[in-house]
Amino acid sequence: MLMVGLAQAADNETTMKAEVKQALASVDDVKRLPATGLSFLKAGDKTFLITDNGHFVIAGNFKLVDMWQGKLLNNVADMSGVDKINLRGIGLNPDEMGAFTIGLGNQEVDIFVDPQCQYCNELLNQLDKLGETYTFKIVLIPVLGSESADIARRLTCDNDKERAMKALLSKDYKTIPPLPKAGSAGKSCDISSLQKAVVAAKLLDIKGVPFSILPSKNVFKGGSKDFKAVLEKDKDA
Repeated sequence: MLMVGLAQAADNETTMKAEVKQALASVDDVKRLPATGLSFLKAGDKTFLITDNGHFVIAGNFKLVDMWQGKLLNNVADMSGVDKINLRGIGLNPDEMGAFTIGLGNQEVDIFVDPQCQYCNELLNQLDKLGETYTFKIVLIPVLGSESADIARRLTCDNDKERAMKALLSKDYKTIPPLPKAGSAGKSCDISSLQKAVVAAKLLDIKGVPFSILPSKNVFKGGSKDFKAVLEKDKDA
């Protein structure tokens, strides 16, 4: 009986391999998921998840649920909006991540930056002129090494937020007080907000900065010499 069972399992495995290969040879549509190395494929009446290198395929009866949007994804058409990010909708508040704020407008833009990133700095210095229409939440994530991490901690720990903001915009951090030395007298700095920002960056799979979440919840990656044009285009998204 054991040998019969093993033989049947082997036959089923061979049949499944053949079905998957045949289906993948005639793919109708594909959508790259905003998750590392995974795409959703449709071939005829069959759907699959496949890794980027084609090494692994999830076939058969499975349910793909977008927890951020709260809906079941049955086909490529259901993927509309899957790339959008609603920070507060997934329980992430920029203010709890120590965000600096520029502007008083009723449309929010969340921007993740590194304090040493030149492209970030060029973008940040365009924001003040757009402050009547937008509120920009600037979240620090040190992705450019240990010096960036040290600067981010110092900016986070500075009680004078106006001074910290000016330093960030000028990219001149000489005026920011050093961190208290371990074991020194006085109150230690609370960097929990910065830690939350780092965790959020990992959750969002942010691999480079600046990383902007626009009012439409679409993502804009990288710098821009005309961020106003980017925001204007986003209105039609």
